[in-house]
This record gives sequence, C-alpha cells and structure tokens, in this order.
Amino acid sequence: MLTKNNFTEEHIRNLQTESRRDPLLLERCVYAFGLLEAITTVGMPFVFKGGTSLMLLLEHPLRLSTDIDIIVKPGTNVDEYIEKASKIFPFVSVEEQRRVGKNSIEKRHFKFIYESPINHRNIYILLDILFEEPGYTEIIKRPIKSDLIKVEEPQLQVMIPSVECILGDKLTAFAPHTIGIPLHENKEMEIIKQFYDVLTLIDVAKDYSLVRDTYYRLAPNEIAYRGIDITPEDALMDTFMTAASISSRGKIEKEDYTFYLQGIRDIRNHIYYDDFSAETASQKAPIVMYLAACLLKNQPFVKEIDSSEYKTMTFLNENLKALKEQKKINPIGYAYAIKADRILFTDEMEFLP
Repeated sequence: MLTKNNFTEEHIRNLQTESRRDPLLLERCVYAFGLLEAITTVGMPFVFKGGTSLMLLLEHPLRLSTDIDIIVKPGTNVDEYIEKASKIFPFVSVEEQRRVGKNSIEKRHFKFIYESPINHRNIYILLDILFEEPGYTEIIKRPIKSDLIKVEEPQLQVMIPSVECILGDKLTAFAPHTIGIPLHENKEMEIIKQFYDVLTLIDVAKDYSLVRDTYYRLAPNEIAYRGIDITPEDALMDTFMTAASISSRGKIEKEDYTFYLQGIRDIRNHIYYDDFSAETASQKAPIVMYLAACLLKNQPFVKEIDSSEYKTMTFLNENLKALKEQKKINPIGYAYAIKADRILFTDEMEFLP
C-alpha cells in the first residue's frame, strides 16, 4: 500500500529534484496512484488501462500521466464504489463530470478532489470509466508499485492488459485521421502521447501475435463507435502515414506535421527521464511504420535487423523517397522504413483480416 508520506510536499519536492519536472504534474501522478489504490481497496471490479497503466507495466516510468482509465463490465453499479473510494485519504470529495458523448460509447467521468500540498488548492484526479467487455487477449496482475511512490506491505494488485495488448490498444489511438485521437481538435499533445507510448512499448514487447490479435479485436469497435466506413487496414495505413510524416519531418503530409511538431514540443515536460525532440521522433518513427505494415499484411515483426543489408535499397513507393536522408543519419531507421515499404508495396497481395 502507499505510505502517507507520498502525499507530502517533501516527497513531491524530492521527485522534482530528481527529474526537474513540474511539481504539480508530479503531484498529480502520485495522487493518481492514490486513486488507483482507493478504487482497488473498496473492491471495485475493473481492468486498468491507458497511459497511467504504463507506469505499472514498465520497469521505470518514462511518460508522466495523471488520469485513471478503467474498463468495467456493462451493467456494473459503480456509484457505491465511487462513494466509498472518495472517503479514503487523501481525497476529500468526488464530483461526477457529465459529458455529452458524440457516439454510443457508455462512459462516466468522476473528479476525485484533494488539497494540494504544493499550492494548497483543491485539485482533482480524473477517473474515466468505460463500460464494455475488455477486448484484450491477455490480462495480467500487477502490484501498485512505481519509482514515483513509496509502498509498504501488503501491496495491492490490479488487473491490467499485458504490454503487447496495451501496444495493440495504443496503435488504435495513434491513427489521427480515422480511429485515433483526432487531428485538428487541439489534441496535438494527446496524439504524440500515443506515438510516444507506442515507441516505448515496442522496446519491451515480445509476442507480436498478441499485439495483432488485440488490434483486430479493438479496431472494429473503434470504427463502429465512430460510424465510419473503413477497415482496420485503413486505420493501420493511417498509422503508417502519420509515422512517415513524423519521420520525414513534414516532407510527407506537410500540413499535418505542423500539428505533430507542436505536440512533440508540448509533451517534453511530460517525459520523466527521456529526452524527446523532433529529431528523436523522426529517427524512431520508422519502427512504427514497420510494425503497422507487419500488422496490416500479417507479416512477422522482427525487431533485431542488420541495417547494412538495406543501405543499397531504395523505396518502391514514391512518397517514401522523402525518407532517403535517413540512410546516412539513421541507418537502422532507414532499414525499418525500407522493410515497411517492401511489405506494403512489393505486390498487390490482399489484406488479411
């Protein structure tokens, strides 16, 4: 369980010294763990998902996240659990945030309010509840434990999708023209958060069949929610081209890149240890292109490749020739981009479901 000294100014300031990040952002991350523990303590049945869940899945936190996103089964009466959780320290009250949705998704949103030890004002942590059957291929248990918090026995555990399943979920969210966080709605940083999380999860994922299984379970739901006439393959191509735009630094889909660049700038204060810039994003984006291509064509994803095998190759797709500069400055990225190009454009093989 979290110790009470997590919720002190001293603890938050120590985190600030270590990371040189905004103390209020760090504070909200810590209190988000407090909310996660509170709803677990009262026995609420849920699966923990979203950006904050990565801080439990990963050995060390990379991106700071302050909301709690959970899935509960349809028909679950959550009000009693919410009321009980709101009475657990450090929270002082709870308010339901009512929103009018644009689709048929059943959601509820609650603000759990606490008094900030940093500025002594009332601040809230948002609990987002999605009512649906979890569509993840693999759900595991993880203790509520992170570098950001101090814990003691007994440690509480939560149900959470595996790294591979969260990766499949995040890929659906990184498709800004189709089923992901939408472009042109002042959500530039949210789009780049999905991109950053995808990169982070690719580093640690192992079983990419689980990634594909989860993607093809979740993507049709996202398409149905939006009422759009596309296929999961269309959404994967959206992911592919968005990553290509980021890698090309705007030579591909120039107008869109202006928004991605703003998101990259905005997210930097939300990265705990890592250094993230437009250059870093450009060099890392080809592996996302490659993964999207592999999922789309049902090809094996091979992370470890010899970049020297691809240095004499050129792109088949005319648009992707904008990435040729990667050959000198980023050989491994160039190799991933070439592999993606070959998978997608060598022949006219039909998409696999």
